[in-house]
Amino acid sequence: MNIGGQLGGNMEIESRVTGNSRLAGLIGNPVGHSISPQLHNTISKYVGIDMVYVPFKVEKTELENAVKGLKAIDIVGFNVTIPYKKEIMKYIDINSKEALLMGAVNTVKNIGGRLYGYNTDAEGFVRSFKEEAGTGFENKKVVLIGAGGTARAIAVKTAMEGAGRIYIVNRTIERALDIADIVNNNIERICEAFDPDEAEAAGIFSKGDIIINTTPLGMYPDVDKSPVRDSVKFSDRQIVYDVIYNPEKTKFLADAEKCGCKTINGFGMLIYQGIYAYEIWTGVKIPEKLVKEILKAFYQILQ
Repeated sequence: MNIGGQLGGNMEIESRVTGNSRLAGLIGNPVGHSISPQLHNTISKYVGIDMVYVPFKVEKTELENAVKGLKAIDIVGFNVTIPYKKEIMKYIDINSKEALLMGAVNTVKNIGGRLYGYNTDAEGFVRSFKEEAGTGFENKKVVLIGAGGTARAIAVKTAMEGAGRIYIVNRTIERALDIADIVNNNIERICEAFDPDEAEAAGIFSKGDIIINTTPLGMYPDVDKSPVRDSVKFSDRQIVYDVIYNPEKTKFLADAEKCGCKTINGFGMLIYQGIYAYEIWTGVKIPEKLVKEILKAFYQILQ
């Protein structure tokens, strides 16, 4: 390879990363699909912070060592994605109250060699919902489909936001009951759990002001699937939210839209949780104008 010939006479020095650049990152497995590096490095570019964000694929047996290594190199902070959002908590020095209730950490900040754990997923969800729905959760009846980590985070957060009732519908009723107990025992006694096969479950969907899918059913490539049966009918007064953002309109949302519902996908949640993480690490509030430009640019990429 003739490197000298390739360079030519007008060499451009790459200066985006210097000896003063700080490091942030992502740990998970897999991480190749993540848009977090593009998101965080774009924010750094536009707010003028000398920080580089890098994804790290970490094997399960190496999670503790990875956390120790990131602390040792004085990383600013890091995100945590599947499958480590719960397991990471035992390697964090101090987890926030919200993160403990939600049972998951997706954002870690290094302060003087001590690691602090946060959950920005739920915060991103609430901001996305309020902006796109034009309303909040106070006194609303919320139906959650699914009982995984995302459902738990959203149940806790909507309860904190003043929801009137929360109904969790999940085939493994024990998992739904566990989440209901967390909400009822720590926030407000407003949460109930249902098996979708129960006769009562059909009525629950009709009661809801807000219906939220937290399951992966309908995600690409299984775009013909829905988390609810065809017999479930939506009402035009309902707001229907799907945490999935690929495809942009799942079968679940398309069916709700046909009934006149306001529908929202998980794209805003994805972007806002990342923005909140960046603000936690740096203490810098991202200007609203830049937030809107980021949403617009990344929406085009995801399409």
